Amino acid sequence: MVHLPKKPTLHLLWAAFEEQQGDIKEARRILKTFQLVVPGMAMVLLRRVSLERRSGELVQAEALLREAVELHQGTPLSSFFAIKLSRQLLKVQKNLAKARKVLLEAIDGDKENVKLYLNLLELEFSCDVRLNESNILHCFEQVLLSSLPLEIKIIFSQRRVEFLEDFGCSVRSLLHAYDEHQKLLKQNSNKKRAAENGLEEPEEKKVRADEGVVVSAPAAVAATTASSTALATADSSSSSSSSQAAYNYSAWYQPYGSYGYQNPWNYSQYYPHS
Repeated sequence: MVHLPKKPTLHLLWAAFEEQQGDIKEARRILKTFQLVVPGMAMVLLRRVSLERRSGELVQAEALLREAVELHQGTPLSSFFAIKLSRQLLKVQKNLAKARKVLLEAIDGDKENVKLYLNLLELEFSCDVRLNESNILHCFEQVLLSSLPLEIKIIFSQRRVEFLEDFGCSVRSLLHAYDEHQKLLKQNSNKKRAAENGLEEPEEKKVRADEGVVVSAPAAVAATTASSTALATADSSSSSSSSQAAYNYSAWYQPYGSYGYQNPWNYSQYYPHS
C-alpha cells in the first residue's frame, strides 16, 4: 500500500485477508500501523478490537477500548467507546460489575447523554429484574434528577411506571412513580400552555434572519410534540406488548455518523463474497 497509505478501505481489506489466511500477527500490524498514520478513525480502532476478540485476546481488546475512552475524554467519542467497552465486558467477558462501572463513570462525565442511560438500563435489565429492582430504579432516578429535557424525562418516567407495573414488588413504589409521572405531565402541559399564550417562548421557535421568517408558537409546540412522540413507543394493553413498548431502545440510537464513524459495518465492502 505504498501509493495509498491513507486509504482505510484497502488497509481494512488487507488486514481482513491476512486474518483469513491465519496470519493474525500481520493483520494486527497492518491495523496498528494504519491507525498511527491516520489517527482518530473509530472504525479502525474497533476493527483492531474485533481482531483481538476473535483471536481470544480479550485483555488486549479491553485495553484498546479503555485507551480510546481515556484518549477522547470530554468528547462524545469517549461515551461512544465507553458503551462499546461496557458491551464487551458484559456480553463477552460476562463481567456485569465492570460493565456497570464503565457506564456509571461515563455518565459522571457526560450527564446529558441519553444513550449512556439507555445502555445502563439495558445492562440492569440483563439481570433478574426482581432481584435487581433497586439498580433499575436508581437508573431511572438518575435520569429524572438530571438536566435532560422535560420531554426525555417524561419518557423515562413512563417507562418506570411500566416497569413497576410489570415487575415491581411494592405497590407503594408504583403509586409514588405514578404520582411523580403525573407531576411531570402537568409541568409539561403548563409549559405548552404558557408557550401557546405567548408567555414563554418555546426553544423550538427560531428566527430566520436571512429570510425574516419567524416560526409561530403553535407550530413550534407541534414540532416539540412530534419530536417527543417519535422517541416514545406506543403503549399497549397486554403485558407482553407493554414490555416491548417499554424497552424498545431502537428509537433512541442515532446513526454512528454523529461520532464521525462512517459506514462501520458494510460487510459487502470489507468482506467481499468469494
